[in-house]
Amino acid sequence: MNIQLTISLLASDRPDTLKKCLDSLTPFLKKLNSELIVVFTGKEQETLELIRQYTSRIIPFTWCDDFSAARNAGLKEASGEWFLYIDDDEWFEDPGEIIRFFQNGEYRKYQSALYVVRNYTDQSGKKYTDAHVGRMCRLTQETCFVNRIHEFLQPFSEPDKIFQSFVHHYGYAQKEDSSNAPKFMRNISLLLKQYQEKPDVQSCMQLVQEYQSVDDFDTAVRYCRQGLKLGEKEPRIGACELWMQVRFPILLSSSGHSDEALEEGERLLLHPRTLEVGQAHLHAILATLCWELKEYQKGIAHARGYHEKMRYLAKHPKKAERQNGATITYDSAKKRAVSVYVAGLLFASELDEPCQIKEILAWIPWEEEDQIAPQYVNLEKWKRNHPEQKKVILDGYSALQTNNAYVTLQKALWAEGHHLSADTEKYFRACIQKYPDGFLYQIVELAARNQFVLNPLLDQITIETWEECTQVLAEHLEISAFSEFVENLRQGMEKYPVCIWRMEQYFLEKELEQVTIEMPQLAERLEQYCKSVVTEAKALYRSEILSDPDYYALPYRYKFASLIKDVLDHLEKNDYKECVPLLEKAVRIFPQMLGVVGRLSKYLEGKLQATQPVSEEFEILGQQVKQMLYGLIEKEQWEEAFGVVNQLAALLPNDTEVLKLKQEILRRGTLEHGG
Repeated sequence: MNIQLTISLLASDRPDTLKKCLDSLTPFLKKLNSELIVVFTGKEQETLELIRQYTSRIIPFTWCDDFSAARNAGLKEASGEWFLYIDDDEWFEDPGEIIRFFQNGEYRKYQSALYVVRNYTDQSGKKYTDAHVGRMCRLTQETCFVNRIHEFLQPFSEPDKIFQSFVHHYGYAQKEDSSNAPKFMRNISLLLKQYQEKPDVQSCMQLVQEYQSVDDFDTAVRYCRQGLKLGEKEPRIGACELWMQVRFPILLSSSGHSDEALEEGERLLLHPRTLEVGQAHLHAILATLCWELKEYQKGIAHARGYHEKMRYLAKHPKKAERQNGATITYDSAKKRAVSVYVAGLLFASELDEPCQIKEILAWIPWEEEDQIAPQYVNLEKWKRNHPEQKKVILDGYSALQTNNAYVTLQKALWAEGHHLSADTEKYFRACIQKYPDGFLYQIVELAARNQFVLNPLLDQITIETWEECTQVLAEHLEISAFSEFVENLRQGMEKYPVCIWRMEQYFLEKELEQVTIEMPQLAERLEQYCKSVVTEAKALYRSEILSDPDYYALPYRYKFASLIKDVLDHLEKNDYKECVPLLEKAVRIFPQMLGVVGRLSKYLEGKLQATQPVSEEFEILGQQVKQMLYGLIEKEQWEEAFGVVNQLAALLPNDTEVLKLKQEILRRGTLEHGG
């Protein structure tokens, strides 16, 4: 009976991740003729007890600043046909693919194998990079680990099997309030010793990685140059050389030498040792650099070069699979597609090349939703920044054969622009079924312009989604267009009166924010606002609940509207003094309407001064408004704050602090908007 696989685990005192690691190795031990050897560099008895639950093959090892020495201690005791090594801060998601490799005898055809290490860059697990690593090989008398740090197995012979199985690795994930410094100092010390003992390509690559991790790009550039020179002496193009070829222009750019980065990148593109996967990555990187340098003609050439290399690799899948340099793979090159093509569109627009705009639009992988969705904002910005090319852009979208939701919306806009009412409605209905995130407001705008029925859309969304949409609409539309916009939609929303009322309310709130709107127009708009809020409340709540506006479960808008309605009634009766406590309460309930309350207060102050001295209550109200103003300043809402401070200056004319605040708000708001 033979052992098919030896698993060697290097463990220290990390019980939390160690338990996950050991549990993930258990399927190997259950389903294969396999053994687990643990090289233990720790000191805690608790860790040893945990390891003993899984294996009796434990090798104590005194740490000596040499990872290969520790690994070789486990390798020396291995008895399997094959050897796999892993760390105690890694664990397999699903080892099934590797287990089947041994169960079905496929392992006899290969000499080595690579699986994926998923390196997380944050503790949430949302950000990571995948890299195929050579962690398995057939065990021979010559097999050994080399290098003090970032050690690897040699010989690592072909043919090699490439697995998609992966291990989770959080070793380089940043924790809150932590830095890379301790790990950097440990790694750099070992790497520099290793480099002095034997300068080679891999040591250079690892030094580059370490120095760029602490943003020392000049030193990273120096070792990258050295590594590329050493690589040229090797008979074969290795993964480390490929990685450095792609990284070199990025490092130069990060160190502030963008012109040199473009020059060196273009030199590497023509170098005989640069493989097609590397060329695809370089084209993508250089396209970004060209935008920064305003080299639009070169930029579009690199976007095209990227496209051609990716087409070539798609036709030669075996070559694409073999050209692998850590994170530099065909798959990682594919992930650059959307950003490269969007850059290509920008270049084509700057050069006023309509044919190239249409061609590049057709290159974008519209069905890759995860990749394309983050670029919708940039595509919108591109269209908005080139209004003179809008027709060409929409013509390009209209020719695309895709069901992508964003493209469907563009087709609707194209049909509308060509007065094709039937096609516009057809695409509108398709948009209702599936719309891109963040673009619901454009679909509603399309409905308003063409008086389409919105009921089918409202059937599918929540009132919260509708509120978000109406907030965006309130920002996009001209205030003068609000009334007509609502009227154009009203008939097509008759099933959903609450949605109409909410839209009215958001639009009126936006209008009421205007500093210029004063009495009596202010009173008219407030009356309209209160009517909408109260009408909605009467449709949703029982009358006995509404009879007590202070009832805790009532929405803040209703409570605010009830108070303002009372204020307006008192103003009509000239009961000015009664208004002050009502306004004080209103601003606490709905602080976003601070500007409205300020203008009412200013009006009220004028009336009170004409009849009697300003009361202490009025002074208290002014101080309360000032506190609300500080809240706006803290949130850097400069426009809103400026509107409020103008009202407050009238409310508290002798308060010099208000005048200082006004100057600061004006200065900060101007700086933020580039004035």
